[in-house]
Amino acid sequence: MTMNNNDYFWTEEIAASIRRIGITKAAQNEFGLIKFVNVPIVGQKLTANETLVAIEAEKMVQDLDSPLAGELVNVNTPLADNPELLNADNEKDAWIADIRVD
Repeated sequence: MTMNNNDYFWTEEIAASIRRIGITKAAQNEFGLIKFVNVPIVGQKLTANETLVAIEAEKMVQDLDSPLAGELVNVNTPLADNPELLNADNEKDAWIADIRVD
């Protein structure tokens, strides 16, 4: 199965104008076990389709583009030392960052 970048992410509104972005189960299955994550930086401003995160996994190495435009207000910093957190069985635990949408 080949997926486009939009299939890799889920988003959830967690507060007014704040969306949490994470990796879908389908993306986890396509990537294989995730071994490295280049965690984004709080305060970084992104446009849609700009690199949000770089991931190294069993089956691929890829920069993944943000599905949303805005400012990063929170990141899942434990990913830097524990990238396997993105392999979580519960998709909602496989989150990368919170973004204040434009």
